[in-house]
Amino acid sequence: MTTPGIPPLTRAALALGAVLLLPGAAQAATHVTFRAPETYRDGNLSWGPVEQRLTLEGLERIIQRLAAKRLPAGYEIDVTVLDLDLAGRINPLRSRTGERRVMRQDTWPSMTLRYTLRRSGKVIARGEETLRAMNYLTDPVAVRSTEPLRFETAMLDRWFRTRFAALEAKRPAS
Repeated sequence: MTTPGIPPLTRAALALGAVLLLPGAAQAATHVTFRAPETYRDGNLSWGPVEQRLTLEGLERIIQRLAAKRLPAGYEIDVTVLDLDLAGRINPLRSRTGERRVMRQDTWPSMTLRYTLRRSGKVIARGEETLRAMNYLTDPVAVRSTEPLRFETAMLDRWFRTRFAALEAKRPAS
């Protein structure tokens, strides 16, 4: 059926927009907060407000991206980061070369978080967990990556995959 006066490409775009507005097509809503970051264990956050802001904004984007990837449409998750220890340790002697963190086997990343998962306003799951990636230097994808928070990304991805595995099976194939 054709609609007079509306080009076919515009009709297709309008149809796609209507489909995306359906409740089932919505992405998982994600809310991330950082409780008292000045008390976190990691020294990266004490460098100054710029480094702290960049680190926390980066982690927020990672959590939002992973929630959109790993949770089915219609789910909402609230994540509160309670403590954070990034991979590696700060080496002030290397800060002039741009390599502020030295990665060693005993400096794995860890994060304590509290989460609440909802669907249609109803709480499906909640908890508080401490995530650790003790073998972070053996992750071939993270080791080869050039992303600034690559080890934390791998740790969070593993958490989303294992914690919400049953939900991920409900995601439509893309």
